[in-house]
Amino acid sequence: MKSVSKTLFTIIAITGAAELYAATPEIDIEYSPTFDSICSLVKGGNIKDEWKKELVQRQPELEVLWESIGPTLIASVEEITGNTFPDDEQTVRLTLCELPSQSFFGISVNMRYALSSFTDAPVPLRYKADTIFHELLHKFIAEHHLKDSHLLKAHSNEPERTRDHLHLLALQKAVLLKLNAIDELADVIRIDSQLPGGYYKRAWEIINATDTEYLKYVAEFSRN
Repeated sequence: MKSVSKTLFTIIAITGAAELYAATPEIDIEYSPTFDSICSLVKGGNIKDEWKKELVQRQPELEVLWESIGPTLIASVEEITGNTFPDDEQTVRLTLCELPSQSFFGISVNMRYALSSFTDAPVPLRYKADTIFHELLHKFIAEHHLKDSHLLKAHSNEPERTRDHLHLLALQKAVLLKLNAIDELADVIRIDSQLPGGYYKRAWEIINATDTEYLKYVAEFSRN
């Protein structure tokens, strides 16, 4: 009888897990040397063959990493906010062109600074997986509009790009803390704070003003 109960519990657990991740959007990670070549012609600047070679070699590693953490990151957002993630398929385009990671025209993630052939101090590949998560959060927040945010009004004097990231970074922090990814969160804050313009650095300063400041943004978003 004990064996039957244990089997039944296992079946329920597996079924529950399947239901939990049933709506997880399918993420396709792609790299197109042709796109990069066209981009470099438009933007200017050379993309070295050694960069392309290393990116192609490391792409499977990034794919495996995302498959191992992506569904949990997305499920945690849903658990924390009570809002569902859009379940449509998303393509994440990796690029070596001189473009920032973005989600306005599809999702693209700049991989230059993750390559040892580009820099002597490459960022961890996990940071690039968290960048994919960051860009997906832009899509998630756009799907669930914030209404009458008094927190955004309180920071009306901040640059728009900083304000646009307050709730997003708060959610990202809440998810990583929930998953006990303390070191990974520290890397995200450290590397984000080095990005050009200082917009992310300022957003993190606001979110981290106190140990619980980020929770105000999470709570505000969760009411929508």
